[in-house]
Amino acid sequence: MAKKKGREVLIRIGDGQETENFNALCALTTKALTVNNEEIDVTTADCDTPGGALWTEVLDGVRRIALSGNGISKKDTAEARLMTVSLQTPPVANMEVVVPNFGTFAGAFFVQSMELTGEQSGGASFALTMGSTGAVTFTAEAPAP
Repeated sequence: MAKKKGREVLIRIGDGQETENFNALCALTTKALTVNNEEIDVTTADCDTPGGALWTEVLDGVRRIALSGNGISKKDTAEARLMTVSLQTPPVANMEVVVPNFGTFAGAFFVQSMELTGEQSGGASFALTMGSTGAVTFTAEAPAP
């Protein structure tokens, strides 16, 4: 993967319309996507040599993707949509995470927390934490020729 600036990674939120358009949460200054895979330990002893060495055997379990980020509030359309989703029941929105020269992750995400903060001598800021609800797809970007 070619080197890219971190600011080129985008977290985009869907507008909730039937033909969905996505807007970047441009105010985010830090963004993170974490893939979590749970393993199920199904290790059993070999019946022919029960006293022998055991090698771990696992099955795939629950898979989850988490999104997080924080930034300086811009009061734009994407930020307003995020706040609306945070207050609805259930707090779920379609999201995309675009990683240049790599690909796009897309799926529905549950807003676990949305935090707004402000200091007397600083700008208003916000932070978000989201977890996937359902399958997340990954579409790889075709390599440049």
